Amino acid sequence: MKLQTRTLIRFLMKRIGCENVNQFGIWVNCESVRLGWKDTHNSNKWRKLDDGDFIRPPVKLVQMLGQLFDDAAHIYINGPANLWQSLWGDATDPNVLWPLCRTRFSNYGPWLDETTWEAIQSELCNERTFYETIRAFEGELLLAIAYEEPLTLNHLTEAIALYRLHQITNTLTVSNVDGAGAYRCIQICLGNKGVYRELQSYLAFDFIHAELVKMERRRLVAERSYRLSIGIEQNLIDKYVENPLACIEEDDRWRKLDFDWVFLGPEAA
Repeated sequence: MKLQTRTLIRFLMKRIGCENVNQFGIWVNCESVRLGWKDTHNSNKWRKLDDGDFIRPPVKLVQMLGQLFDDAAHIYINGPANLWQSLWGDATDPNVLWPLCRTRFSNYGPWLDETTWEAIQSELCNERTFYETIRAFEGELLLAIAYEEPLTLNHLTEAIALYRLHQITNTLTVSNVDGAGAYRCIQICLGNKGVYRELQSYLAFDFIHAELVKMERRRLVAERSYRLSIGIEQNLIDKYVENPLACIEEDDRWRKLDFDWVFLGPEAA
């Protein structure tokens, strides 16, 4: 709740070019005069929300911001680039996570901004299977690394969505899709400087990183078929979840990569 609120405020701040919460409060006051709002700046309302100084979900304030920003509620609930939806959305409902996997239609999908993607999405066809999508997505990340192309938060969202989709399908029947590849993609995205900086601008990196590591650790302990598909022993789980790129048995896709360079981590940003 507090992470969602802080992220919403800081996301909107960046959109309108405000460098701090004080500037945001002034901007909101100026824009909300026509709506008949009471002063929200001098009361430090936005700073308190940014600091997490509240107990109940700020439903009314999100609704208020919705009068100034049409997508305020969407950002609060689903996160920037639908990150919260990928993390906490219902994995059993294909209408929740699968639409976040843009590579199912286009290799360039994760690089496109929301407006561009929405404009072309309805025209796309020849949808890939889950197996084809996860392979194409990992391949595109490898190419991006090779050519030093920047990644976007959409890449992290898609990596998480693919990972969780693999998890739910693997609980129904042992999957022949490389689920380990999805977790490698997650860590590549977290190690990317651009993705790290955006998450850190919301003070969200440590939380997201810890949440995903915890998710993978639980899965490796409980899901024997998944652990065997990766080929690690129980005593290596903790080491693996922190940096899978350095632990997996190298194959042709990864042999030419410098693992220490790939996993940059926050200290390299």
